[in-house]
Amino acid sequence: MIRRDVRDVDDDDGPSEATIKLTAKMDEKFRRAFPLRGEGALRRPRPIAPPTLSQISRRLNFDDSLGATSAMNSKVKLVELNEEVDSLKRRLNNAHNDIKRLKLLEDSEKKKSEHLQVEIVQLKKEKEMVKQSSSAKLDEVKREVEEVALSRDRWREAATCFYRYFQSTKARLTLAEKEMLSRGLLNEDLRRALTSAWTLSECSTEDIVEESLHELMKNVISTLEELDSKLDEGTGASSASVLRFNEDSELNDSVTAVIGKDNQSLLFNQSESVLNSTLANTSIDYEKDERIQRLELENSRLRDREIVLHERSQKFLLMEEQMRSTEHRYRLLEKSMEEILVEFNSLRSACAKKMFDFTDGASQDRAAEVMKRIQSLSESVEILESELDNARLEAERARKNGEALTIERDLLLENIEQLTDLNENLKCSLNNEKEACGTLKRTVETKNTELSCVKDEVVLLRQHVSELEADLAESESRIAELKAQLKNASVVPTDAGDETQILHFRNNPLQCAVNSLEEAERERHRKRGADTSLGGDEAYERKKAREEQICALESQLKKSEREKEHAIRIQTDIAKKYREISTTLTGYQIKLKDVEEGICCVNSVYDETEKQFVFKFNALTGTVDLLDIGQDESSQGRPWEEEMRKYIGVRHSIPGFLAAVTLQLEARRNLEDDQRTGTISVVHED
Repeated sequence: MIRRDVRDVDDDDGPSEATIKLTAKMDEKFRRAFPLRGEGALRRPRPIAPPTLSQISRRLNFDDSLGATSAMNSKVKLVELNEEVDSLKRRLNNAHNDIKRLKLLEDSEKKKSEHLQVEIVQLKKEKEMVKQSSSAKLDEVKREVEEVALSRDRWREAATCFYRYFQSTKARLTLAEKEMLSRGLLNEDLRRALTSAWTLSECSTEDIVEESLHELMKNVISTLEELDSKLDEGTGASSASVLRFNEDSELNDSVTAVIGKDNQSLLFNQSESVLNSTLANTSIDYEKDERIQRLELENSRLRDREIVLHERSQKFLLMEEQMRSTEHRYRLLEKSMEEILVEFNSLRSACAKKMFDFTDGASQDRAAEVMKRIQSLSESVEILESELDNARLEAERARKNGEALTIERDLLLENIEQLTDLNENLKCSLNNEKEACGTLKRTVETKNTELSCVKDEVVLLRQHVSELEADLAESESRIAELKAQLKNASVVPTDAGDETQILHFRNNPLQCAVNSLEEAERERHRKRGADTSLGGDEAYERKKAREEQICALESQLKKSEREKEHAIRIQTDIAKKYREISTTLTGYQIKLKDVEEGICCVNSVYDETEKQFVFKFNALTGTVDLLDIGQDESSQGRPWEEEMRKYIGVRHSIPGFLAAVTLQLEARRNLEDDQRTGTISVVHED
């Protein structure tokens, strides 16, 4: 009853989940370190056979303490079995609680996984929307890039054509200049025209980009035509000077014509050779020039930036044009206002002069008209001032719109950056959610495996409980049989009387019960003191869990110590019984002196001198040798030399030798066999 009340008080404390987990882990570790008897069939001790009536009478006659061992062992075993059943029930309850808690955790994990799957679906939809928008933007950018690439290719082709044309014309001009210098036909006007054409023809690629290609070609053609016309004029003037040397010499003219034709053909051939050489050089330069490749890369990067900022800059340019138009209109209105004011002042001064100089009716009518004119002018001035104010307001609005557009452009850029960051964050979150889902799946699998393990443990515990119940029933039946045997056994009368039997217990059962009760009371007071002192803090929970763990370990340690003591008692009892049986059957007491060497001493129970035979057991060969170390008359081997030669030397039989010695010693003694078998001395050699 006291133990049940203590258990109820302990169960009312209500251990937390952390404590239950910790105790389960510690129980598992302790079970692995110190396995119970019921966990393995090999480790389970063999049941001891019930003693016979002769053994019971012998124990009561010669050793009163031995008579109480069986009853004490059965009671101790019964108590231990009850404790073990209670512990198994507690473990079963803990296992049920763990199963419920694991089911709740599994439900919560399923809900979390469903919620995460819904979030993943939403994130996938958002990702698809972002992909669609980004793909549309990328398509637009690709189209613009293709257009830019086409325009770039066109300009490149035009530049190559212009470069070839420029090289060919340059070669022709240089040849013409050399020819004219050789003939002395180059005057100052032609030199100026050539220098102007040279400077106009040498234009940079930046000018080509800024101006139109057609206009540039037209300018080049016009300069060449002017050069040809001036060249014709120069040749006409030079021909007049040449005629004064020889006017009537047609032969010289024909010769010069032939020379001119030859020179023209020679010039044409030279120009073609120069053109071909320049074309070859340009093709080699275009193929092997790395600078052009770097410039193309920079051009592509700049085109990308231009594509990004083109649409935004269009609006800004429109607003700037509107602002310029409003400013221009404002300036025009200011100029018209100034002109009107000047006219108004001049009219006012003229009217004042005429009004003070003339006083007739015509002058008065004219003054009235002038006043009307002044009023109309003042009204027009007011209208113009209102228009000027409106223009100023429009200019301010245009400026505000321009600032708003710039702000909007900055906001759009920031939004684009935010969208890119958001896309990256969404990708990272998606990866994290995938990892979380994987971890959740793994945890669910581990929980399922743990649940299956717990179920298997519960099944094993139930089997163990059934086995313990069967063992308990067997022990109870055995106790009943022992009690019946004790009642029926003949008891030697003692000083207490014929009807009284004295039982010697190793430990007082009442004192054991009192000690267990005091220990339970101390534990209960300690738990209550811990509850009142620490309250509901986390440190209290940890300390409580640690104390519960320590208590569980102490109880397991005590239980293991009791089991160890019980096993030692069983082993000593078995060893004692084995020695009694061996001495009774063989008539020799065998004592092992050296375990490593295998040396043992054998003494006969019929020899009062207690002389010993020394044997050595060889573990490798499995043979036993008789040792006679002293080799003197007082040694044990000397009186038995004939038996040694007969049985050991000839027959090689040590059991025969010992039997012969036993027979001779028994023949020498004149004692009764019953007394000798009744008084057996058992020597414990631990």
